[in-house]
Amino acid sequence: MALGLTLSLFIGLALGLFGGGGSILAVPILTYVLGVPPKAAIAASLLIVGVTSAAALVTHVRGGLVVFRTGLLFGVAAMLGAYAGGSVTRFIPDSILLLGFGIMMLVTAAAMLRGKAVSRKPEAVSTAPLSNILLHGFGVGVTAGLVGAGGGFLIVPALVLLGGMPMRRAVATSLLVISMQSFAGFVGHLGHATIPWHIVLPVTALATVGSVAGGMLVKKVRPESLRSGFAWLVILVALFVVTHQLHELARRSPAYVAVFVTRWPWWLGGAAIAAVALALLFVENKQLGVSAGCGEVCRLPVSASARASWRPRFLVGIVFGGAIAALLGGRVPTLAMGSLDQLVHGIGPKLALLFGSGLLVGAGARLAGGCTSGHGIVGTALGARASWLATALFMLGGFATTRLVLFLHGGF
Repeated sequence: MALGLTLSLFIGLALGLFGGGGSILAVPILTYVLGVPPKAAIAASLLIVGVTSAAALVTHVRGGLVVFRTGLLFGVAAMLGAYAGGSVTRFIPDSILLLGFGIMMLVTAAAMLRGKAVSRKPEAVSTAPLSNILLHGFGVGVTAGLVGAGGGFLIVPALVLLGGMPMRRAVATSLLVISMQSFAGFVGHLGHATIPWHIVLPVTALATVGSVAGGMLVKKVRPESLRSGFAWLVILVALFVVTHQLHELARRSPAYVAVFVTRWPWWLGGAAIAAVALALLFVENKQLGVSAGCGEVCRLPVSASARASWRPRFLVGIVFGGAIAALLGGRVPTLAMGSLDQLVHGIGPKLALLFGSGLLVGAGARLAGGCTSGHGIVGTALGARASWLATALFMLGGFATTRLVLFLHGGF
């Protein structure tokens, strides 16, 4: 409960900064952290986001950023769509609703990242045709009512990409629309959803605090940063939701179990790693390696070449690839350490052990001129004698450590 309430602050912070993303965070927090059933979470998220958006809107109105004509027209059409969407959710399975929620987020984030440039003039006002405003408003409302999203993750791109509105004005105006359609969608859910008020009320209060803080910060953030930050926030949460629901829907499929659940044989894993290394070499003319990328990550604040390098992005891909694979297999990240769990107990000691181990790995890779991937995969394939020696020492150290751990807890 404490973790869920702490995360609730970020629901409001996202709304205040990005003009959306509240329900993108609210639905997963309510469902996966606080244990609220999906349909009740979707309904509750609309109420939370409606109240939070109204609170964040005050700061933007004072700053003169809200385009009331577009916002009110868009909002009325969205309210009708949200009520209609919320009324039919009783006929759609929970897993399908959440999967649709995640897919829609991915599509929207891609549009934001690939869309045309945003106007740099904060005083500019959208002059989109009335028919476009009403049509898109209704469509956004239906989607919001169905999947429980307040709509900001659709409203902001609609205003930016279709209406030509500057990002800051789109963020501010979306809050007006979100508050209108969220309340309408919530009313549409009331007849068939039981709201856990003991959870919803404190979450709403903390999210409101976060929204006020976000509204104060928005004027200090560059529009381009807002745009890309919003899109990447959507992508991260969407990947979690989609992979989790795909596992729920397809976990009984033999092919799905064989690929994502059953541990692959060692030789197939080795072949896959070799394929990645060869593809990287022959297609991109780049050598697979991790430790060099870690060094570049440390230099990101002060080095333009590190910021332009492909390696930091490659490291991010490794982390998210592992997380996605785990979620598709029905697992979530933990601090499990295998046999070491017999010797180390508690989060504090485990984190200390991980930190110390990371320092030793980094120092060893620096001393050896490369890590296990650089030496053991690329270096040995190229026939480098130093790589063969380093790889042999890596393996001997691994064998010795394994035997030592087994000996310490009586398994030697």
